[in-house]
Amino acid sequence: MMAFLADEYYNYCQDIIQNVRNQELERVEDLLTSFWKSLQQDTVMLMTLPDVCQLFKCYDVQLYKGIEDVLLHDFLEDVSIQYLKSVRLFSKKFKLWLLNALEGFPALVQISKLKEVTVFVKRLRRKTYLSNMAKTMRMVLKNNRRVSVLKSDLHAIISRGTLDMSKKALPSNPSSAADLETHAEMKCLSSLISLLGTSTDLSIFLNCLSSNLQTFVFQPSRSKEEFIKLAASFQLRWNFLLTAVSKAMTLCHRDSFGSWHLFHLLLLEFVTHLLQSCMEEGEEDDDGGHLKEMLPDDRSLVQPDQASFHPPHSSPAQEYESPSVDPHWVTLKHRGQSQCPMGVSGVVLSVLGFLVDSDTGNKLIQVLLEDKATESTVKLSLPVGQEALVTLKDGQKFVIHISDVPQSSENIFFQGKQCNI
Repeated sequence: MMAFLADEYYNYCQDIIQNVRNQELERVEDLLTSFWKSLQQDTVMLMTLPDVCQLFKCYDVQLYKGIEDVLLHDFLEDVSIQYLKSVRLFSKKFKLWLLNALEGFPALVQISKLKEVTVFVKRLRRKTYLSNMAKTMRMVLKNNRRVSVLKSDLHAIISRGTLDMSKKALPSNPSSAADLETHAEMKCLSSLISLLGTSTDLSIFLNCLSSNLQTFVFQPSRSKEEFIKLAASFQLRWNFLLTAVSKAMTLCHRDSFGSWHLFHLLLLEFVTHLLQSCMEEGEEDDDGGHLKEMLPDDRSLVQPDQASFHPPHSSPAQEYESPSVDPHWVTLKHRGQSQCPMGVSGVVLSVLGFLVDSDTGNKLIQVLLEDKATESTVKLSLPVGQEALVTLKDGQKFVIHISDVPQSSENIFFQGKQCNI
């Protein structure tokens, strides 16, 4: 059964990539729905095993990288604005299609799939955003006069020591431009300024910045924890520096402010993209244990009983009676006292309102989860059919799931640590 399921999942991934290659993006929804809804209950039970989840996670990683390579392999590719919009819309729809297809599946399967597709969507959005900015910045670099003025203004601001740098931005408060030059982020900016006027190829600028990140962040990192610390520190100071330059440009009424603003946004987002992508790749290596940490230790979620599992062909609304509560407030109550964690009754959910996603037309529900014991709140905007994992300060975990019910209203279900609430 395992070998058969692995072959079926592999073919399912290949079919998706082939449809993306053929630009038949809307057909992907049918592929997602038909595969997940065709699974038998014993197969679904097999997919809840952590090792099996980890295997299919590897397939998902390759699937999403394959889709990225087809849609936007390199954000420096010269593509139309309309194409970038279609890619962003597809990534958003893909996530919703998958979550709708997984409605009623065990929490472990849903959380595993949600994690990978969320990373995929975020990475693709970063690429489309960078691609948009790169198109505009190319026009600046091809204008010799604008480049010359920008370079002159940047040199003037830095050499005259007019940068207003906060003490939080740098390890020590620089007293002169010479002191500022010794810091890694200023070295990065100076190397980029020196390239202005020498090349119109944007990839040369980004490769230069990437090389500096290798020197100041990646190479000195000997562990994941050290990398996170160095990356956060560099990004904080990098953001402060670019903001300080923008402030100086404004106060000095520099003619190149518009050109610098575009450059500023591109440099900011490119560093974020590189560091975030590295973090995502690092999480792929140790994600097997991370899935277990996200879920309770109780084995009922790994091999759920019939009372807490919705078969793929059924709706959660068929498994539960509609709660007789005020439509704007829901108080979490124990379904079974012997199964539920302590203190759940102190958590209150309020439905704030309803929105419509302008891109997809999907309905969103705004909810507020309030923990009375710790006086903490979480505000979420959830599409119908999507789940969100919420961890409270005391360690309690909730999976919030919203689905349509026949009575023209929305029904909200919770799964607590060891029970349905």
